[in-house]
Amino acid sequence: MSMVKENARVLSLDQFRGYSVAAMLVINFVGGLTITHQLFKHNNTHFSYADSIMPSFMLACGYSFRLSYLKRIARESLGKVRISFLRRGGLLILISVLFFGFGVDFQSADEVTLTSLKEFWCQLWKANLWEVLAIIGAAQILVLPFIQLTSWQRAAVLAGFAILHILLSWSFNYDFVYGNTNWMDHVFGAAGKRCWDGGFFGTISWAEIVLAGTIVCDAVAGQEPRRAAGKLLLLSLPLMLSGYLMSCLTTLYDVVPSDSVNSVKEIGVLDQAEIAQSPVLPDFQRAAGRAWWQLLAEPPFVVPPGSDKRQSNYWMMDKRIVTQSFVVFSTGFAVMLLACFVVACDAYGYKSLLFEVLGSNPLVAFLVHHMIEHNIRALVPKDSGLVWVLIWLCISFGLTYYMVRFLNDRKLILRL
Repeated sequence: MSMVKENARVLSLDQFRGYSVAAMLVINFVGGLTITHQLFKHNNTHFSYADSIMPSFMLACGYSFRLSYLKRIARESLGKVRISFLRRGGLLILISVLFFGFGVDFQSADEVTLTSLKEFWCQLWKANLWEVLAIIGAAQILVLPFIQLTSWQRAAVLAGFAILHILLSWSFNYDFVYGNTNWMDHVFGAAGKRCWDGGFFGTISWAEIVLAGTIVCDAVAGQEPRRAAGKLLLLSLPLMLSGYLMSCLTTLYDVVPSDSVNSVKEIGVLDQAEIAQSPVLPDFQRAAGRAWWQLLAEPPFVVPPGSDKRQSNYWMMDKRIVTQSFVVFSTGFAVMLLACFVVACDAYGYKSLLFEVLGSNPLVAFLVHHMIEHNIRALVPKDSGLVWVLIWLCISFGLTYYMVRFLNDRKLILRL
């Protein structure tokens, strides 16, 4: 592979990463506002555009992880490289904690007891720790023992992670994440504490997307841009179809008149929400007497029926649990987007200055954005009108871009 093609490949990756960061800036600002369309809000029932951002970034992390590993292993020992990546993952987790906090405040010295400290650590590891940076760090640590394997071997590990997450969710993790009663509460602690983005065990699912990124890296290495894009599209379409078909199992949880009151219980997340007694293992007898088209779930980006018509279950594209239907579809969607960037950047030489600035210094962009957005959002009430929202969104986005570009121009790039 020539140096030109190698640099072009990095260009498409940087542009894709920059797109993911830019989309994150917008979604984080508008996601909690009343006026925002559901397509741009995170949820736990279906796949929205907002839910596509983090998987795209995780895929880019896996891609760059593999590139960095191959570059370093050519000149350094395996042990030294692994220690370096382990340190990097740990630093990301540490930065996340120091930046976002512990999620708990002690109001007086009397509250600091052995019992409260134990609960503090349990809640931290179960839920409070897992912001985006910590998830990236933990996912890379999980992937690290397998980064040197072949693509097929890593695909097998990915499948193993998927099966493991399903089994854990069947055993306890579904209720564990939603704060319902489960046997792990007696071991882990933090009973009743809800999680987001999968919590402690959700890192397994996020690691799958990182692994997928490493496989994508190998798949397009040395390929002519159009051929690389074609391979990515051929990979993305079956993934998206598979993720959707997995989500069709949700139709087996449709509420029918014969369902008794005892067949559901409250989730404790949303008022009136209901969860099936067996959210992971569906009753396939419910398919009897139904036409095939009645077993098709709503397509991604479409809101499914409410909990009065469908019991909540593992097979929804649920970002709170990080279910396998979500992982598979979102990975395919991210790969498809990456293919578009390969065509635009590698084949036709397109380059966005916005994506270049944000993509070349993503960690700084993330940290700067959080500080700016946190302060400016205080001026934007939840029920603000469209014009007011757009004004402050542009100010927040513009300030973030200016600060990151200012640092980039002075070669102040934060890399771990």
